[in-house]
Amino acid sequence: MKIDLHVHTSEVSFCGHMSSAEIAEAYVEKGYDLIVITNHFNTYTADRLENEKGVSDFFRYYNDMYLLAKKEGEARGLKVLNGYEIRFDNSDNDYLIYGMSDGTAARYRELFRMSPKDFSALANEEGFLFYQAHPFRNGMRIINPAYLFGIEVKNGNPRHDSRNDIAAAWAEKYGMHAIAGSDCHQPEDAGGTGVTTERQIKTERELLSMLRDDDYSIL
Repeated sequence: MKIDLHVHTSEVSFCGHMSSAEIAEAYVEKGYDLIVITNHFNTYTADRLENEKGVSDFFRYYNDMYLLAKKEGEARGLKVLNGYEIRFDNSDNDYLIYGMSDGTAARYRELFRMSPKDFSALANEEGFLFYQAHPFRNGMRIINPAYLFGIEVKNGNPRHDSRNDIAAAWAEKYGMHAIAGSDCHQPEDAGGTGVTTERQIKTERELLSMLRDDDYSIL
């Protein structure tokens, strides 16, 4: 299977320029089997959606837009799973999350106020996976590897220098789990990178198992 672990849709991510339908069409054309929607999950996005679109419950809206993307994907034979790109208050770092429960995500204001260290403890307690996205991009600050399950060693966004070679060397040095994703926001980003696996991934549980076992190759 060909999988992209880092995809944004315009319904949630304000920097996104592709709707769920456009994302689904683009990834089918690129020959992908599965994508993970990792829209921005932070105070800025929540505040803008609540103030500009009248969204009363950010998590509910976020989840509804994931379900829309899932529907658009399934209509075209593309599997779509849910994830998050979280940013904590007082930091510009971005982190990718896979497998976080709805109950935990619904406490979004509390999550945004957490430190990476405290969030890491929560991830370990609840069994979801916590990666730093594009950790060597300008404006990012690398954190203690002990707080993370892994890092994104290959980010395909063409408008940023994510210094993927340094990220890969860092992951190897500290024995961290390494992932890749296109960081898709615009048409030219779709299918920039990702992972391939011999497993047949249909559910979030199967995705987490694949990631924990490192049973994939980076494109």
